[in-house]
Amino acid sequence: MLKLLKYEWKACARICLPLYGAMLLMSVVSAVMTTERAKDFMNGIPSAILAMLFFALLVAVFVVTAVILIQRFYKNLLGDEGYLMFTLPVTVAQHIWSKVIVAVAICCLSGLVALLSISILGADTNLLYGIGMVFGELGRAIADDPNALGYLFEGVLLLVLSTVSGVLYLYLCMALGHLAKKHRVLMSVVWYFVLSTVAQFVLSFVLVGVFNGPLETLMEAIAGMLAGVPQKTLLHGVLLGFCFATAVPGAICYGGTYYVLKNRLNLE
Repeated sequence: MLKLLKYEWKACARICLPLYGAMLLMSVVSAVMTTERAKDFMNGIPSAILAMLFFALLVAVFVVTAVILIQRFYKNLLGDEGYLMFTLPVTVAQHIWSKVIVAVAICCLSGLVALLSISILGADTNLLYGIGMVFGELGRAIADDPNALGYLFEGVLLLVLSTVSGVLYLYLCMALGHLAKKHRVLMSVVWYFVLSTVAQFVLSFVLVGVFNGPLETLMEAIAGMLAGVPQKTLLHGVLLGFCFATAVPGAICYGGTYYVLKNRLNLE
């Protein structure tokens, strides 16, 4: 498992890390060119061009990250490399989780680099001050109320689970698309929209059921039972409930992907 993670990280990092470095460098150059003295140079045209290049690179980072993560799963497990990968002495679950762990790490790193780049670019504006205020308030909230640290942890957990579920959803669509004999990439896209439509329909049905009919009475009864619960405890329950609700679809996607790779995989 550790070797799988090592090689998967190397394969993604050799493309992503130079791109992250380029974005950080561009943010520094753009920040320098947005100073008052630099804006006067050639009527601010170079500054405007650099700003546009920075935001284009910012978009490119997320696009390239998504493409790499999709390509790594499809080419490495469902493509020609799959003949070699599935002869290794590792389980299907280890193959899937090595992809998921690295994918989540790369996504989080992309977000952090983007945040850092925007902070550098806004060093001479109120943006950096605003970010500092947010972290300052967060630190004071944790110091004043120990529950704030729990809220922060649960929020980060929710974000990670959402990323994991999103990655597993993409893997499930690619695995189902691979069941087709022809046009497998196209069928993966078709499965993406089909499953998205089904998920939206199910969510709409559940929401309608919650606010109407028998489920409405049940929700009112639950609300009455929780009326005496402290708000801080209730908030913990809500965040953990969201985490559970996010983990369930992810588990379903994992189960579907595992089943296809274990029992229905056809590399021909």
